[in-house]
Amino acid sequence: MVAFVAVCLLILMRYAGGWGVPYFSFSTDRGSECVNQVVGYVCSPLNLADVEYYAELDLPEPTRVVTGSYTSTHDYRLESLVEVPASAAPAALKTLGQAFGPCLPGRPAPIPTAGLSKICVQANDDVILESGEPASRIYLVGTGVRKDGTRVIGLSIRSR
Repeated sequence: MVAFVAVCLLILMRYAGGWGVPYFSFSTDRGSECVNQVVGYVCSPLNLADVEYYAELDLPEPTRVVTGSYTSTHDYRLESLVEVPASAAPAALKTLGQAFGPCLPGRPAPIPTAGLSKICVQANDDVILESGEPASRIYLVGTGVRKDGTRVIGLSIRSR
């Protein structure tokens, strides 16, 4: 009887996170650790694969995630800070432009800009698509280049 209970507890402990049991952890398909909440789950820290997946973007290979968290309830929110080495910085800016559009002057950046040059902020303020439908996500992306050429990218993306 004790062995049966022990086996049941082991199974529960191993799979409870994947089943959505509150306060149990699980790993995403891309490897980040998440913890279930009463409603939804929180993943923190995020790895690069999850940042790219949730942001719907493909960053150059040497990109490093400094901080990142993803919260999913009935809505979702991604907050992340990544660094791209100087060798891949131009490719990263091109990728951001394809994913989020042109740089918008006069917008506040979601990252500290002290020590950064070539500041670029991308946002969808109007949140109405050309088709007349509301956008499914709202984003504020800020990027700049450090003196050593490293591109710093701050992503703030949430569902509508």
